[in-house]
Amino acid sequence: MTHVTTTITTNREYQVDAPFLASGLGTAFLLLLAVQGLVYWAEVPSLSAAETGLTSSQALKKSDSRQARRTEDITSVPAPGAVFTADKESGRSKVEKKPRRLIRKPSAGSSPSESSQLVDQGRSSTMPVVVEPVSPERKDSIAGMASSAAGVTQISPGVSTGEAISTRSAGMSAVSAVAGTVASSGSSTAASGSGGSSLGQGSRSARNLIKQLPGLQQLLTAAPVTQGPPPEPIAAPAPPLGPPQAGLPPAPANWFAYHVLSRLGYGGTPNQLNTVSHLTLQEANAWAVRYMKEQLELDPNLPWPTTLHNVQPLPAPIVIDDSALSQRLAADRADWRTEDGLPDVLAPSLSELQDYDLIRKVYSRRQLREKMVYFWDNHFNTNYRTHNKGQFELAENEAFRTNAFGKFLDLLMASAKSSAMMIYLNTDVNRKENPNENYARELQELHTLGVDVNGNPNGYTQADIVEAAKAFTGWTTLSSARPGFQFIASRHSPGSKQFLGQTVSSSGVGDGEQVLAIASRHPATAAHLAKKLCVYFVNDHPSASLLNEVASVFSDSGGDMKKVLIAIFTSQDFNNVSNYRGLVKTPLEFVMSVHRNLGVWSSMDPFRNRLVRMGQGLYEKAPPTGYKESADEWLNTDVMFNEVSFAYETTIPGFGSTIRFGLDTSGGLTRLWLKSLGLKTEEDVLGFLLNLTFDRQVSLTEYQTLLTTLRSGGGTFNLDSSNVETPLDRMLATVLASPRYKYQ
Repeated sequence: MTHVTTTITTNREYQVDAPFLASGLGTAFLLLLAVQGLVYWAEVPSLSAAETGLTSSQALKKSDSRQARRTEDITSVPAPGAVFTADKESGRSKVEKKPRRLIRKPSAGSSPSESSQLVDQGRSSTMPVVVEPVSPERKDSIAGMASSAAGVTQISPGVSTGEAISTRSAGMSAVSAVAGTVASSGSSTAASGSGGSSLGQGSRSARNLIKQLPGLQQLLTAAPVTQGPPPEPIAAPAPPLGPPQAGLPPAPANWFAYHVLSRLGYGGTPNQLNTVSHLTLQEANAWAVRYMKEQLELDPNLPWPTTLHNVQPLPAPIVIDDSALSQRLAADRADWRTEDGLPDVLAPSLSELQDYDLIRKVYSRRQLREKMVYFWDNHFNTNYRTHNKGQFELAENEAFRTNAFGKFLDLLMASAKSSAMMIYLNTDVNRKENPNENYARELQELHTLGVDVNGNPNGYTQADIVEAAKAFTGWTTLSSARPGFQFIASRHSPGSKQFLGQTVSSSGVGDGEQVLAIASRHPATAAHLAKKLCVYFVNDHPSASLLNEVASVFSDSGGDMKKVLIAIFTSQDFNNVSNYRGLVKTPLEFVMSVHRNLGVWSSMDPFRNRLVRMGQGLYEKAPPTGYKESADEWLNTDVMFNEVSFAYETTIPGFGSTIRFGLDTSGGLTRLWLKSLGLKTEEDVLGFLLNLTFDRQVSLTEYQTLLTTLRSGGGTFNLDSSNVETPLDRMLATVLASPRYKYQ
């Protein structure tokens, strides 16, 4: 039989029988005609706003310019950051709710966060992929094709001395979407809303079919397939691990690479950790420095900047390509409802908002930016339950993301003018007849100057609070549920004010802005922010020399947060092995590290719910203090009980959870995941799993305990035997529940 060779978009060559190819093209042609017919007859205006709003041009709409609308004595300003909108063409204000989606890995072998692919500034314009429900047999077949297409079985050797070291983990090709960048149990039947026709439903299914099969789309229409960052070689699993010497385990020679993965983000992915496991001391240090620069959006080939103590701007950022995350996020918000009366404003519920944030933390390549977004969201804490408007929290969160490495004053201004903050601390009802002091007080106590070790004001008085409250009179939210800021002059207290020893006389909205500027430049603010950031990244009790240097950079640079972070990451303290694995993980860091370290690919819901039980629910901390970062807040029986329970939920089937990890083609079986990586012996398994969790740092007692658990199935250890599955799950549960995994 005659064969022809055709190249598929995976860059692999397949031999296809000529008759089969001809038949396939004919079938494809008929399919195209059918699809076009469905689309033509089903063009109805009742498509939901959430579905039609997922085009690349409308997935994320940013308010880059601050438009001012003056009507009599009212000045309105859009919310800082992004306002997420639905397509206006739909004409709908609501979208029928759907069950929460299953969040899956892009493809077998690609890590949750393919980190640090550097490109010029740009936004993804790729359409999110929605996957139709399929039978288990077809799902296995499709997933297997995607695994092959992604090159999962191609294992590269560890890096040897002198080779180029990449800090990037495997990327996701758009072709792997055939297995589903996002699997949605109900996404193919996305809510059409009342009045929608069955033809409209079929039209969307037809469109979804083309979206799912970019290779078919290219074959039929010659349309180019948008590719994400090129996939990186998959690192070989960590080396086997034999019994260690007695006594406390020393830090590994490559500790610094593990260190930056855990401190600058929410933990390393399997591919990143496998890569690090093969590095020598010198290679690990070079890898870590490169990774830090990439996460800071600096040129990794240039030395560290030396202009930290002045206001000279740093080079333009080299932005990390996060297009795969953009696809996930677009698909996740596809079933959000729109605000009543505002069909162009998406209004997520609290649970949707929390899941959306967790997806960012788990899958973003820009791990440091996401960690800083959480820092600012927690520093300028607000509570969803005070307004019940997801769009308010979302707009504020996006403003923090945009300015995460920017000037502190910009962050402070974004917080002060956000709808979430104005409602939370009552700026929206602050009038000259009765000035409300809530925001003015927390501005100085928490956001800027802070308090001393005894809780006393650090450089401000009650008089400063009173005067600041007057300056913010007239600040309020928009009259609608759209995120934004407006100033009503008739509510403003006129005349000059005295604040922190300076005269405030800008008049109008400028009074409050001048107060923010004065507070941001105060020396106590520099010291307050320096301590919080050093506790966040270094240890619970930073040295005086580190605090002084970081505060000095903050003041000298005009609050340039990227320069402040450079000062921290290049400090002797951060680079000292004594701080390695010296921070206790918060519940958020614990849950996210499990997800990232093991490559969990199941529903987000258990993660969100478990965080609430651990006491760190996102967007719902009632007091304005936010969550603490120090160990004494999280080393308690309630938190640890829930973390241990979560460890068992993650690893032991039937323990009340559907959480799965490893490869989505393994059916949730740990042994099949390990077998697919070429592991065979007990030492292979321990070396691989302990690298993902303990950085291979384990005592002899711990090693023997884990080995005993691994052998509890009886007989010779063999990953082909189903008797090994339960011991594997129990062993991994023991690892995740260990106090050692609690530290980073």
